[in-house]
Order: sequence, then C-alpha cells, then structure tokens
Amino acid sequence: MNDPKFMFTCQLCSDSYQMGRHIYDGKQIPRYQLGVCKPCYDGNWDGWGSDHETKLLFHLKEKGLPVPERNKNGLLPRD
Repeated sequence: MNDPKFMFTCQLCSDSYQMGRHIYDGKQIPRYQLGVCKPCYDGNWDGWGSDHETKLLFHLKEKGLPVPERNKNGLLPRD
C-alpha cells in the first residue's frame, strides 16, 4: 500500500522535506512557529547561525513573536 507523501518547504533554506507516517524529515519549532528541515535543525544544534538569523528575525517580527534571549554563543537558541 502506498502512503501519501506530505511535503513541506523549510522556512529557512527553502528545501523540501517529507513528514508523515513513519517519516520525519523536518521539525516544528513552537517557540518560532516555524517548520524546518532536519539538516537545518541538526546543523544548528548550538544556536541559529548568522546565515539564518535575518530570516528568523523577520519571521518573528511578522508573527508578532518575541525575540528570544541569545545563548552563551551569542546566537538565537535553536528551540
């Protein structure tokens, strides 16, 4: 039986990723109300790198969400 594919676009890098039955190639981040692909999520374990910061700050402003306190690395926290 073929399960339907549910494809999403990473809100940081714009790559596509699949989510659905037994496949979790992305991550929803409630703090940011954001969906990202696993490579973006896993690659920024110590905080969001400067290449994503501009998009994140714009997204937070657009959603009316607060900017979280930076972590010890001076980066926006991943979660």
